[in-house]
Amino acid sequence: MNSTTKTLIKLLAVLLISSSMFLIPFDALGAPLNDIQVRVIALFVLAALMWILEPIPIWTTSTLVITLSLLCISNQSLTFLKPDRYDAAAISAVVDEACADTLAPESLGKVQADVAAALKKQKSLSAESVRATIAGAFMSTGKAAAGKGDSSLQSALATASGRLYSPEISAKLDAMSFVNVTQQRSIMATFADPIIILFLGGFFLAAAATKYRLDINLARVLLKPFGTNPKFVLLGLMVVTGLFSMFMSNTATAAMMLAILSPVLALFKDTDKGRAAFALAIPIAANVGGIGTPIGTPPNAIALKAMQDYGLDVSFGKWMMFGTPFVIIMMLIGWLILLKMFPIDQKELRLNMGGKFLKTPKAIIVYITFAVTVALWVMGSGVHGLDSNTIAIIPIAVFAITGVITKKDLNAMSWDVLWLVAGGFALGVALQDTSLAKDLINAIPFHTWNPLMLMIGSGFICLFMATFMSHTATASLLLPILAAVAGTMLGAGVMDNAGAIGLLIAVALASSLGMALPISTPPNALAYATGLVDSKGMAISGTILCLIGLAITFIMMYILGAAGFFG
Repeated sequence: MNSTTKTLIKLLAVLLISSSMFLIPFDALGAPLNDIQVRVIALFVLAALMWILEPIPIWTTSTLVITLSLLCISNQSLTFLKPDRYDAAAISAVVDEACADTLAPESLGKVQADVAAALKKQKSLSAESVRATIAGAFMSTGKAAAGKGDSSLQSALATASGRLYSPEISAKLDAMSFVNVTQQRSIMATFADPIIILFLGGFFLAAAATKYRLDINLARVLLKPFGTNPKFVLLGLMVVTGLFSMFMSNTATAAMMLAILSPVLALFKDTDKGRAAFALAIPIAANVGGIGTPIGTPPNAIALKAMQDYGLDVSFGKWMMFGTPFVIIMMLIGWLILLKMFPIDQKELRLNMGGKFLKTPKAIIVYITFAVTVALWVMGSGVHGLDSNTIAIIPIAVFAITGVITKKDLNAMSWDVLWLVAGGFALGVALQDTSLAKDLINAIPFHTWNPLMLMIGSGFICLFMATFMSHTATASLLLPILAAVAGTMLGAGVMDNAGAIGLLIAVALASSLGMALPISTPPNALAYATGLVDSKGMAISGTILCLIGLAITFIMMYILGAAGFFG
């Protein structure tokens, strides 16, 4: 079977399974959903299957998600797909009842038209928002009438507004069904979400550091203290790789470090298991190192976005306060596992890395801008008033104006990663705007759940998914749902802000810990491609490390939450 046939079979399976969502009797299952919400479920299933099976590149799936969101579930969707957002006759009857015996027929007609116009402008409809909109329309119409000298109409409408809160009308409004759609602006805005800009700022820093050899020279300086003992050289390589992956793409970091390592691996004998230790050290450090900062890996950024949507936030500096110790601990554990599994026979190892720091004007601009940006991120908004997203604009502007980053450099950046993240954001927008997340979650008694057990269960599910599919896609699928769950539990009083933050961060970290297979992450694939690592060794070391990392994550989030670290 050729690749084209396989791709077509995958696409057909995805279409059949996602289309089958329209046949599921959600009403009978205790979760009555409207047509728009069923479309969102079908879109969600389609995205999940496309990201898992990858019949097309995962970033193109994100563009498909955004396109289908605009065409099928937005306020600017295709005409024949636009639903009636509310029962116009029922709303008209409510207005009639509220205005009974107080308005003349011609005035009532004007009020009905004003109410319809006001409801049309509302982005989100619920019993309470509809009541408030009708009351607002009454007030506006009354003020206009008073301006023309008709104070009696204003008084009548004031009386009608009060009736909207009567038990009879309240019961009728509560019994109504409302259909909410995503907003075109909200979907389009995912391409320029503040978190996207944060990542773009990281891309600019990474591109400038590579272009002006800041990364290679830092690696040379940082590796020097680790001497020539192969065991400590191994640790040094992991530390440097982890440090770079905090601010650079994990894949780019792994590729760079493996290139540096190539001549070193040639010094090992063919029978020396230490070669596998060195080859595996790079992807382990790259995967773990990305956890250390909000820009280190896309799942971190997706978690921040989910938190911000619920009024929860963790600054760049605060993230590093728990992320960096976590990375250090995991790096040491990974180092010990590698030494145990792949003992090194080589007695001495010298890394010959020539070169020196450039002293050109543009290189100096890179050094200063890099240092200032990282310092501002670490200090936090409490010191200077800028949030992490705003700070990310600084290197973009400086490098663009000074010519450090050119049009050619800009074209070479990983825009596919940004589009992939944007597609995940679009799914989150659809879940929230259509009230699907709220309605599904209300059907599950989360108020009876233990927040710690929810975190542990979600973490294991996320880790399992991330082992077999893209970490970013995993986070894009799970975090919007879990953010809605956390919001529900916050509202029910069974989870506090610290618990919600801990849940979302734990899931983000769990997605980065999925590194047991060559297909789990690009750094793993790069290491496997060297031919020095077999899948069994990668699976054993990766599984041990990810399970230990998950346990440390749960313990860390519990302790930080109990200590009031997240406020």
